[in-house]
Amino acid sequence: MDYFALYWTLPVPWVGFKQLPSDPDEAAKASRTIRYQVERVRRWVAAEKGRLLGESVFMELQADRGTHHIVPLVEKLVAKAENAGAGIVAVNFAEALGWRPHYALWGTLEGSGRVTALDPTPLVLEHETLDPVAHFREWREREDRFVAGKEERKVALAETIRALRESGLSFPVIAEVLNGEGQRTANGKPWTGDNVRKMLGAGPGGT
Repeated sequence: MDYFALYWTLPVPWVGFKQLPSDPDEAAKASRTIRYQVERVRRWVAAEKGRLLGESVFMELQADRGTHHIVPLVEKLVAKAENAGAGIVAVNFAEALGWRPHYALWGTLEGSGRVTALDPTPLVLEHETLDPVAHFREWREREDRFVAGKEERKVALAETIRALRESGLSFPVIAEVLNGEGQRTANGKPWTGDNVRKMLGAGPGGT
């Protein structure tokens, strides 16, 4: 049996993760979620003595939910599968993680009658266990800590920016300095001259 694979993930704006390579192997290096899906699907296809004809990667636009923006990619994938007489394989995280189903994704896939949904069971890869349930739980905890510390970060950032400004640096240069140090705004965005200016104008509690 021949198959096409679909891998997808959500962006994490507060750590600057908003883009993903289209190549599945490169995407797997950038995202543990994609890495897991790649390994899960490839191992399943190999166990079925099947063949992968193609692999598609998609990053959602919203950080907290699936959207209809994935539909064109899925429809294109379904058309390829129909033309090749192939199946489609994807990992379904929803039930195991207690998520709302990605209706735009799974509604389109299931309507094709060609999809195989794999459970997110843990995998061992290079002496490392990849457990997607534990992985997403850890990220949720990290996000909660990030949100809880937002006000403290605002105060610290305002103090840093004020010191740089008092040393004679312009707003754009301060933004370059902060970005060069890997610093982000309290909301996880890169610095610009404009948001540096707004931070100083708003004071320690500003945005």
